[in-house]
Amino acid sequence: MNPKFKVLVINLDSSEDRLLSMGNQLAELGLDFERVVGVRGSELSEEEKSAVYDRQVNTKKYYKLLNDGEIGCYLSHVRCYEKIVSDQLDFALILEDDAILTTDIVKFIDQIGCLERSWDYVKLSHGRKQKDMQNTTVLIDNLAIGNTAKLPSTTTGQFVSLNGASKLIKHALPVARPIDIDIQYWFEKELKCLVVRPFPVLNGDFGSEINVVEDRRLTQKSRWRRILQKVNYEWNLFRHRNKIPSIPNKR
Repeated sequence: MNPKFKVLVINLDSSEDRLLSMGNQLAELGLDFERVVGVRGSELSEEEKSAVYDRQVNTKKYYKLLNDGEIGCYLSHVRCYEKIVSDQLDFALILEDDAILTTDIVKFIDQIGCLERSWDYVKLSHGRKQKDMQNTTVLIDNLAIGNTAKLPSTTTGQFVSLNGASKLIKHALPVARPIDIDIQYWFEKELKCLVVRPFPVLNGDFGSEINVVEDRRLTQKSRWRRILQKVNYEWNLFRHRNKIPSIPNKR
């Protein structure tokens, strides 16, 4: 039986050119998509912001305060998770509107759809540093899937299953870290995360506008809090190493 699946593209109302670009790419690959309206954090009222963000929790879990763009980006992804649950999808491909797609994405969709649904989240893009995979399985041709303790940063492209979406919604609020960093704390959410090679989703040079309000590298930060949180993160990766998911079999 074919899985119930959708492509979801996060896009701000002001980014019509990006939506057109994504639409053209997906059309060339023969893929339909649904637009998910992105949240611009700077337009949230104080009441709306206080309902989803707690400064004390942010400080406890992350070494610097989140900017409006990071909060909006996180909420935009939550909208996608909610869509997966409300539509009872088996899984979805979630894309930010600055994504550049390779032709491998179509093969990955087919192959992921054939796997046992024991996974929650699959990273399809990488940040500035590629993370090594611990174990790999070839899916087809040169496409492989594997597991790793340290997940790549960036949320330009990912597969999220129904069960994964439910877990992510449960642990989303209050927003305490940027979405890509928060996913790296998979052990807090009991997320079963995998990665693929080669990455079928690349990051556009222009960058996502969803969190463009302020570059987080320029935000005031606490050096010592960052060191302590990094040590704690590494310790938790070691402590939860037995929870790294096995690679699912084909159904």
